[in-house]
Amino acid sequence: MLTVHALLHIADSIEFAGPVWAYWAFPMERYCGSIQPAIKNWHYPWASINRYMIEKARLTEIKLKYNLA
Repeated sequence: MLTVHALLHIADSIEFAGPVWAYWAFPMERYCGSIQPAIKNWHYPWASINRYMIEKARLTEIKLKYNLA
């Protein structure tokens, strides 16, 4: 969700900080690094990533619903 949220603020960030290539690489690389362990099948990486993101969203919803840490 962080990456989607960042996309919403690209224009404001460019006006504030300058060109995107100067500051946006680290968050994007960190996000890609966080989903890399999700790739279990190199023939169908998108299916693995999709399953991982759905499972992560479900766990987040459970945490929020039951007020868990």
